[in-house]
Amino acid sequence: MEASRARSPRASSGASNFSLLQQDLSEGRRDRFVFYVFDLLFLDGRDLRDRPLRARKEALAKVMEGAPPPLRLSEPFEVDGPTMLRHACRLSLEGLVSKRMAAPYRSGRGKDWQKSKCAFRQEFVIGGFVPSTAQKGAVGSLVLGVYEDGRLRHVGRVGTGFSQRVARELRERLSPLERGRSPFAGSLSAEERRGVTYVTPELVAEIEFRGWTGDQHLRHAAFRGLREDKPAREIVREDGPAARGAPATEGKMPCSGVKLTHPDRIYWPEDGVTKQGLADYYAQVWTYIAPFVVARPLALLRCPDGIAQACFFQKHSWRGINRAIKVKKDTDGEELLVIDDFDGLTALAQAGALEIHPWGAPLADLERPDTMIFDLDPGEDVAWPDIVAGAREVRARLEAAGLPTFVKTSGGKGLHVVVPLEPKAGWDAVKDFAKGIADAMAADDPDRYIAVATKARRRGRIFVDYLRNARGATAIAPYGVRARPGAAVAMPVAWEELDQLTGAAQFTLDTAPSRLANLSSDPWSGFRKAAAPLPSAAGGKRRTP
Repeated sequence: MEASRARSPRASSGASNFSLLQQDLSEGRRDRFVFYVFDLLFLDGRDLRDRPLRARKEALAKVMEGAPPPLRLSEPFEVDGPTMLRHACRLSLEGLVSKRMAAPYRSGRGKDWQKSKCAFRQEFVIGGFVPSTAQKGAVGSLVLGVYEDGRLRHVGRVGTGFSQRVARELRERLSPLERGRSPFAGSLSAEERRGVTYVTPELVAEIEFRGWTGDQHLRHAAFRGLREDKPAREIVREDGPAARGAPATEGKMPCSGVKLTHPDRIYWPEDGVTKQGLADYYAQVWTYIAPFVVARPLALLRCPDGIAQACFFQKHSWRGINRAIKVKKDTDGEELLVIDDFDGLTALAQAGALEIHPWGAPLADLERPDTMIFDLDPGEDVAWPDIVAGAREVRARLEAAGLPTFVKTSGGKGLHVVVPLEPKAGWDAVKDFAKGIADAMAADDPDRYIAVATKARRRGRIFVDYLRNARGATAIAPYGVRARPGAAVAMPVAWEELDQLTGAAQFTLDTAPSRLANLSSDPWSGFRKAAAPLPSAAGGKRRTP
């Protein structure tokens, strides 16, 4: 089989983005398009459709020699299909289209090509909407359905994935279609019809979701755009080949007793991620993120009205703080914010805490850190491969000192090298050790690394930030979201994956759950078990990664 790819405008992570494609088309924007050419049907008046795909590919490669941007050749990958799909999903790509290399070209769908998805994704009919409670003249959620035996069956709602602009445009498109009676077959429950304005079922939305609930409603759905090319009457549930490759319906996820007020409040305006979308993300990654945020003091970056408005760091309680967020006391009487369970994490989403930064020590043993972090913060003109090389340099020095190392993307520009420690040494010792590593790297290669925080000296260099290891200092939590356009996630990865990544913001709130669902093993599964005591000295000889 041969896998071909086509890309729409790319997000800052470098991955394709269907929502951005629709946004750019509607705005008449063309500067972010990349057109991947993957087949050749005619050449110089000759019909190539009866020739095998392999021959058409060879002819296409010759035509594309020296092609100017934005044209690019989609080169074939002749590998095991399931392995390729898992690889694509781990990198948060949308999926693959696989084709038989010996097959001729035939229009329409057939057995010679197959679409495999990393997440459930299909079209649904819009049968109603709920007005936004946070934005005037906008939709807060869409009420969806599919046709079964000619009747529209209700499958739930989607309340995240549309930007503020798209939410207003959807309201404008749907308002002329308003009607008094439900278009859905059968009766909706009181909760299902609460606040709903019904519409004539003419518009079709593309939705990404994580599976189906027991009552056959969409689980953790996100809007990806309108499909102007699909007639509503043709929309049925896709359970066949089109859904192949998507993760199976997931088991029970944690439920929270914390009520979200204004769940349709948009936290990431350009990306359309709402408060509900953030809470849904936390539900999907709870088992992964919990060990790194539970029972630890937390510093929060709060943006109650979204990232486009005022954001501020918060380390102490505030008026009206939810009881699921615990307020403890440090040894000097200062307040510490702590969560104990999923209710606490949901309460942080409710409070607009868009970034979660835990201490490197648990509440039960504040004076002995169990985590050491090196933040590789690149200055201007530092390429991604150089950041990867810097992380490997840190790893080599730490392993030479007998310490285990794990790595994660920061969700911003750099990488974090993280060390699990046996909680024996104090803060000063851990910070001094980390400083020794940073100083040694800067001394051995001053053109590439710097160990001081002065921004004016960082251009073309990587700041090896050891300051995250001081008492009270924090770093973004693994699996934590960043309060920046793109809603990138600080994602733990395997060291072997670094060369396959395009940047520190590759994984996002939207794509991270799909990656986790397709991992054959968690690259950080043995994090705490690998803990080692802090050596007495740092630095050592320079080792080339």
